[in-house]
Amino acid sequence: MINKDELKQVILNVTKSTDGIETINDDTQLIGEDGLFFDSIDVLELIVEVEKKFGIKIKDKDLNQNKLDTFKIFHDFLSTNEK
Repeated sequence: MINKDELKQVILNVTKSTDGIETINDDTQLIGEDGLFFDSIDVLELIVEVEKKFGIKIKDKDLNQNKLDTFKIFHDFLSTNEK
């Protein structure tokens, strides 16, 4: 299982946030005005960083906006893609 705190740190690095990992919880939205304001470039950067950090490969066909809705949904999605 992917470590939640490590994933939170990757997300904060991509958003260039100086906030601590405690600012992200299971219900934190990753996309949209109510969340961390990911745009398409941020999403691509996040996917690349997650693949490098956790040694997983995310297939384009498996990724859609619903999988990036909240931190928990994204974490669960990544955990199912682990080798």
